[in-house]
Amino acid sequence: MIFVVVLSSPSGIALFTLITQTAFGFDIQSSNNVALYWGQNSAQASPQPPLKSYCNRPDVDILILSFIATLYSSEKIPILNLATPQCSPIPNSPGGQVTCPELAQDIEYCKTKGKKVLVSLGGATAGYEIQSSAEAEAAAKQIWDTYLGGGKDGVTVRPFGKVEVDGVDLDLETPAGQEGTYWPIFIDTIKSLYQSKAGRSGKTDYLITASPQCVYPDVILSPALKDKRSWFDMLFIQFYNNVCAPTNPTSFNFNEWAEWARSSSLNPSVKLFIGAPASPSAAPSGGFTPLESLLQVASEAMEDCENARVFWGGASVPTNSSSNYNPFGGIAFWDASWTTAEYTAATKTGLTTSWQWARSRNHIFKREDPADGEAKEAEAAESAADTVKRMRSRDTFRKTRASHRRHAIRRAHRHRR
Repeated sequence: MIFVVVLSSPSGIALFTLITQTAFGFDIQSSNNVALYWGQNSAQASPQPPLKSYCNRPDVDILILSFIATLYSSEKIPILNLATPQCSPIPNSPGGQVTCPELAQDIEYCKTKGKKVLVSLGGATAGYEIQSSAEAEAAAKQIWDTYLGGGKDGVTVRPFGKVEVDGVDLDLETPAGQEGTYWPIFIDTIKSLYQSKAGRSGKTDYLITASPQCVYPDVILSPALKDKRSWFDMLFIQFYNNVCAPTNPTSFNFNEWAEWARSSSLNPSVKLFIGAPASPSAAPSGGFTPLESLLQVASEAMEDCENARVFWGGASVPTNSSSNYNPFGGIAFWDASWTTAEYTAATKTGLTTSWQWARSRNHIFKREDPADGEAKEAEAAESAADTVKRMRSRDTFRKTRASHRRHAIRRAHRHRR
């Protein structure tokens, strides 16, 4: 299938791009994954298109069901809140539990298409906070039993029946401005459940992801992010409704997160996504970046990460690292209801092209073969050292600007209703 996609350039000139739509499958190692938050229907489509319709797009890799908005009572029962007719309330159930047999079928369908389906805990409204180690452990066990590999004994209410999602995402926004002291315990508990005998007997690739604000470190998630504390497979970083959005080039701080991935992440292969609004109306406090510009930002971030990989460990000359790890993972859009098939196809194609470009340019940072002569090698090393100096200087400037601005960032709800 071929789409003609029209993108507006900064000069206002319409750019026509032919996009051949082919089948893609999720690969956590790749740098061109496209993720969509689904469930809140912030575009107020009537009705919200079903999950299946987005899984029919071969260029979409990850669907994030949004949100488990409440952890009810001392038992921390997870209550799903989706703006979809595919779920209905269970009469007289504690906290307003729902059943979603049609959505369960869509989740199974998405998996046959090679998609990953996550369920996100959090959102803008209060009701999912945890105040103790016991509550953190209880919440992790309840989510495991309700949406993942446990609770299939007929006692636990499972909105999707025996259908499992692929993991849990943490979009933690309340209480605003307070460190989430107990979230590392939640993450450790659910990770241990993934690795338990029960977890291994079913799926072996459950995921733990999070959607932090772009200011590093996100306040609520900071205890989990620091000092190799908690395991994350992917981060969908919200580069909008914040000073560090791509619309503020001097404050855009993807490299700061990439440095965390390289030096401070418990998972040495964690993947980082640029979280972006799919429409100006999806980000009331600002940060929308037109797709052409967003793909340019993504391309530069990919190349920065690829260059840093070669200079692993802060060496003054290229290391010719054999590692293929690049922390850039793709783009995550809030939310699916604002996107079209053409929009996500253009995103996938742009990310794929950018990755190929970043890899092809990487040869200029590699150390020359000694057989080419000592003078040529010295020249390459000197050029490489200059490149590192420029990269470090730019990153230092960005970090300084971000540090100066952090105290002024309002931590109230920014984007999700």
